[in-house]
Amino acid sequence: MGAFMGAFRRACVLAGVCLALLLAANSAHAETCSASASTVSFGNVSPISGAPVTATGSVSITCTWSAVTLTPSVLVCLNLGGTTPRTMSNGTNTLNYDLYQDGAYAQRWGSIYTGSTPISITLNKPTGTTLTQTVTFYGQIAGSQPTVPTVNNATTTYTQNFGADQTSLNYAFFLLLSPTCPSVTTIGGTFPFSVSANVINNCNISATPVAFGSRGVLQSAVQANGTITAQCTNGDAYRISLNGGSSGNVAARTMQRSGGGTTVSYQLYLDAALGSAWGDGTNGTVMATGTGTGTSQTFTVYGRVPAQSGPTPGSYSDTITATIAF
Repeated sequence: MGAFMGAFRRACVLAGVCLALLLAANSAHAETCSASASTVSFGNVSPISGAPVTATGSVSITCTWSAVTLTPSVLVCLNLGGTTPRTMSNGTNTLNYDLYQDGAYAQRWGSIYTGSTPISITLNKPTGTTLTQTVTFYGQIAGSQPTVPTVNNATTTYTQNFGADQTSLNYAFFLLLSPTCPSVTTIGGTFPFSVSANVINNCNISATPVAFGSRGVLQSAVQANGTITAQCTNGDAYRISLNGGSSGNVAARTMQRSGGGTTVSYQLYLDAALGSAWGDGTNGTVMATGTGTGTSQTFTVYGRVPAQSGPTPGSYSDTITATIAF
């Protein structure tokens, strides 16, 4: 009887060990994590603005536990490879940016495989067996990239794609002591995504006055110059027109005397030889044209008051509107 009970106990112990091993194997098989990422779109970007542009993206992480588990927590590490700063491209043209773990843009998103820091998060088993959590990441296009061009004088899309060779999900389930990302070797697949920005044509324009100064009787012509400065997206074709001012006639401009009364005729020209009146393309006038470089381009405005019978003394002026079309 004693021998029988001893054999029975040994069989129970062995069965218990086998059962424990089976449960452990099932647990290891069932406890997994996966991830998927959203695209990141910076929308329309004007390089000549000089300001950084921001956007956000997200990674959705799903982890599954066994119904009964000895490892209720899991460390998830999201690795993103590639060099920094990162670049979106269109052909050979590039736009610098980077992806960050924080909204202060202080911690770049990296990978244990490049010796940098991945995004990491610890999840704890819910009441059920599956938990999905979303992690936000942050993108910023660096400012001060004024020469980034458009192509074919149209809005141009720049992109970077992160595929299976640059993204990886590592994870480790644990009971009490959390591992660190460099020590985690279980790979849960990849989470490919893309980043894009639309570089747009844009222009800034400014001007300095044409000041003829103080004159007495206008027995001879008087000349003075001003400037118009345009800053347009690299590759952006543009033209600058000048309106007729108070006269409403680009071919016969006049300055009005303060307080009303008499006028002084004058004209503005695009060339130093005073052969091309600068207007809106009507009545024999021409417009300035150019192609943006991303940096400032300055045009001289040549002004001339022709000799004319003595106007009434006073202060004469006109307001001209310069319009840039692109």
